[in-house]
Amino acid sequence: MFDMPDIYLVPHSREWFMALEQFDPRQASHTKQILEETGREDVCGVCGDEPASDFLIPADGAQPFSAMTIRLCDDCKKIRRQQGQFLARL
Repeated sequence: MFDMPDIYLVPHSREWFMALEQFDPRQASHTKQILEETGREDVCGVCGDEPASDFLIPADGAQPFSAMTIRLCDDCKKIRRQQGQFLARL
């Protein structure tokens, strides 16, 4: 397991998008499009479904951030976990 940071960026917030644009501009663009299409911020940032929950994704030491966050629906969460990505619910 890992220690959760005291401070993290809330998915889909202005600061979150600023960080994601530096780290993964393609994903930032995709998520913005999803939010524009749904007209909401509380949906999954991958597919736009709801309900969606916020998760912490621990990054390896080489990444510029100690941890990233993401908002996922149950299906997208399941897919990521099947791909071996560890997610901790916030």
